[in-house]
Amino acid sequence: MDYCKIIKNDNATFVAFAPAKLNIDLLIGNIDNNGMHEITSTMQAISLHDTITLSISNSVGINIYGFIVKDNIILKALSMLQKYIGKDLNCSIRIDKSIPMGAGMGGGSSDAATLLRLANVAFDLGLDIIELEDIASNIGNDVSFLLHGGRAKVCGSLKHNIVGMNVPNMHYLIARPNMELSTKIMYKLHDDSGKSFKELASDLCPDTKRLLFDLSKTSPIECGITGKGPTVFAGYNSYKKCIAAMESINWFKNEIFIEHAIGKFE
Repeated sequence: MDYCKIIKNDNATFVAFAPAKLNIDLLIGNIDNNGMHEITSTMQAISLHDTITLSISNSVGINIYGFIVKDNIILKALSMLQKYIGKDLNCSIRIDKSIPMGAGMGGGSSDAATLLRLANVAFDLGLDIIELEDIASNIGNDVSFLLHGGRAKVCGSLKHNIVGMNVPNMHYLIARPNMELSTKIMYKLHDDSGKSFKELASDLCPDTKRLLFDLSKTSPIECGITGKGPTVFAGYNSYKKCIAAMESINWFKNEIFIEHAIGKFE
């Protein structure tokens, strides 16, 4: 499956995957003049994805399948894009959700980034990546990276500096505890305690702490939490090793995914 291309079904319908991301590492820095924390993170796009379908029409409509979404970032993305180019883009948007909400895997951000990519192609806007990044920086965290995909070192706050890296041949075991952590509260706890998100998620979510301990004993190449948590990942150089690691956490009864790293989007 090619996760990176935009598919043109006909002259009016375009489809693209919106892949999730993992924060392989995450360092939280100081608060800048915009009141936002600077971050430094290695991010990796993975095969777990939502699917976005954009159809050119006479009015704007949106249908979301898989989850109930309260504040839809994809509508914000469409609004920001229309404001940037100075005209309305009438289209019907269908979102088939597979990425869990609130799991630290960037599902909403990826939907927004994918809409920007789709609309740019569908309406032949001719925007380059710098212009798309400018729009993305006003939408939400991780949107700029998810315009690119692949693996990158991402630094900054409101606007991110994105430096591409080689994509490893990696499979990931991803375990999502049945708990949602507030980004706002996690940053406040970090500011108050100086603890990393990994430490805080372990304090707040017993399953996160146990998963990190058990998976660390399976000799992963990469292991940690993604975003604010509580989702835990462990990376291996084969699918077989992911299966073995999954068997080591047979006590865990919530969502588990086995995915692989993917390259840059087209």
